[in-house]
Amino acid sequence: MVVFERLPVAGGRVATRIAGNIELPAAGSVDLSFDHGAQYFTVRDTRFSEVVAYWQRDRIVAPWNARIVCFDGEGWEEVPDGTARYVGVPGMQAIAARLAEGLDIRFGSRIESLSTLTGFDRVIVAVPADQAVPLLEGAPALAARAAAVKMLPCWAVMAAFEDRVRARFDAAFVSGSPLGWVARNSSKPASPKRSEGGPARGDAGAARDRVDTWVLHATTAWSAAHADDPPDAVAPFLLEAFHDLVHAGLPRVFHFAAHRWRHAIADPGLAAGAMHDRARGISVCGDWCSGPRIENAFLSGLEAATSPDVVIS
Repeated sequence: MVVFERLPVAGGRVATRIAGNIELPAAGSVDLSFDHGAQYFTVRDTRFSEVVAYWQRDRIVAPWNARIVCFDGEGWEEVPDGTARYVGVPGMQAIAARLAEGLDIRFGSRIESLSTLTGFDRVIVAVPADQAVPLLEGAPALAARAAAVKMLPCWAVMAAFEDRVRARFDAAFVSGSPLGWVARNSSKPASPKRSEGGPARGDAGAARDRVDTWVLHATTAWSAAHADDPPDAVAPFLLEAFHDLVHAGLPRVFHFAAHRWRHAIADPGLAAGAMHDRARGISVCGDWCSGPRIENAFLSGLEAATSPDVVIS
């Protein structure tokens, strides 16, 4: 089996951004870590729970016991804490790294047509819907279903503050704002490490422990309307929107960056699990085939790989 991956790292939106050797306001430097894509995952299906149990045993994932609230534009209320939420350790990308172990992955590979893939008995297409369409030109039924799915964008802002943000929550679902989600990334069960690239000045260790990092996600509607805006315009605007949510105001930001996820959410998504062209030996999977959660994407891939209904002819 060979995996052709366009990016230099596995995972897609199960991603962790490392901002290395960022100078601290007081002294020293720090490597800042942001889960700027998928924020956490939940578990409902027993097939997924069995895998998560192994990940938790090997300390690849851990529960995120965050205080989460909902903002409705006028006030906020706490989200019931009955749902177990998990995150990758030390970041979400650790999950993809575990899944990639032992695989023959050709990073930096852009496949323009399935006809260029020779010597394989079967192909599984696991890319966003609009990118799948041209790859599926030889399987018109699958291409038509993929073409019916629109992928919406999402802008993400990563920010580090000089002092702790005085918010009585670790994360929030937001409505009535350009923001749809905000999260204190530093509340997750992993912490930034002091950079090894040179001596620190002063008590960098103590300063590092005070670094408060946040990830802000814009709504898909706002992101679509501002899809072509430059990152250096998006970040200040969304930070101002975050300021509006925190009545005590925000400390000074000493590092920020914006990233646009072009294919963040399917609208509408399918409820197909995975899709197959039995005669041609082609399967299609992804969160847009099954549902928006990490568990959906995992189960979609599992079905694509193990479905007994696929007969190679």
